[in-house]
Amino acid sequence: MNKKELTNAIAERTGLSKFESRKVLNAVIEIITEEMVRNGRLLLIGFGTFSVKQKAARKGMNPSTFAPIDIPAKKIASFKPSIYLNFLLNRKKRGRKKKEERE
Repeated sequence: MNKKELTNAIAERTGLSKFESRKVLNAVIEIITEEMVRNGRLLLIGFGTFSVKQKAARKGMNPSTFAPIDIPAKKIASFKPSIYLNFLLNRKKRGRKKKEERE
């Protein structure tokens, strides 16, 4: 799903126009981004946690010349899903397996 499809899905579920749902989605993305820059962490209970992690500087290699290079330290965005979201993603259906699934 891309941003346009997500905007359309928000419009369908909420009854907002596509223009209004696009404004809402953009506002949510801006708020998440600002909070991660300011605090480095955003917790959405039942969904997951967005956080900022620090990667240490390290040695690397130029693949074309095989010369060693220094890779600087940097910050990266990270997402950890909640237990509930993991449960939904890994839920197994009950009942007997079909013949094709058993083999």
